[in-house]
Amino acid sequence: MVKIPADWLARVFLSLRRSASHDAQAAAAELQPFTEKPGQRVPVPRATMVRTERALRGELERAEEPGRRLRLTEAAHLISARLGTPDG
Repeated sequence: MVKIPADWLARVFLSLRRSASHDAQAAAAELQPFTEKPGQRVPVPRATMVRTERALRGELERAEEPGRRLRLTEAAHLISARLGTPDG
């Protein structure tokens, strides 16, 4: 389990939910239950976070808007740091 702030998870959830890709939509659906405790750090299964990171990186490859790219990049870096995996 990886402890992540629920507020941050909600932002990632919204970014993924807006996507047209199936992987991003699936990751958003998997994250939704963990976003319902604002202000708390909630334990999220490591496998969920790995799938979320993959979906974010896929979205990053397709994102054209600079602001969206920045948000997705920050989210992917944060997940990598939490999981202890190298970026890239």
